[in-house]
Amino acid sequence: MTDSFPRLIGRKEAAEYCGISPTCFSMWVASHKMPPAIPGTRKWDKRAIDAKLDEISGLESLHAPATTTAHERNTFEWWAARQAERDKHRPHHRLDVREERILRFMLAHPEHTTVDLIPRAGEKTLDALTRVGVVGLGDNDHRGFRTWFVTDEGRAEIDRTDTWRNWKFE
Repeated sequence: MTDSFPRLIGRKEAAEYCGISPTCFSMWVASHKMPPAIPGTRKWDKRAIDAKLDEISGLESLHAPATTTAHERNTFEWWAARQAERDKHRPHHRLDVREERILRFMLAHPEHTTVDLIPRAGEKTLDALTRVGVVGLGDNDHRGFRTWFVTDEGRAEIDRTDTWRNWKFE
């Protein structure tokens, strides 16, 4: 291929540009040896291919600066600090959507303590929430049902989840 071709090329042309088969090119893309197609297209940027070829060949890319600037380092440090701050609020328990919904319902309705009063909650789910410590097991009520209550850890988990989801990078 010569430079008279467009900068964006399809898979077959990208493979030919690299001197490999289209199947091999696809495998290289899957293994991250080659860049992915431009999102929303089936086209590859020849410059991105050049940069990846330079990288896997051990050459310094002509398209990337040899050293990072002070501004780039400061930007990265700022981003890393913001990410570290956000990670402090990462939920500790991997609650699925149903478990979180049940926990939120129990927080909003503390008088509902049995499986017959908590929508879509079964004893297995509440036992699982008890095992991770976000729900505690109470005494049996007068009808013979087991009762559950939200623990301090459950309240903290919902707070962490809300903070995590609503975190805004400023």
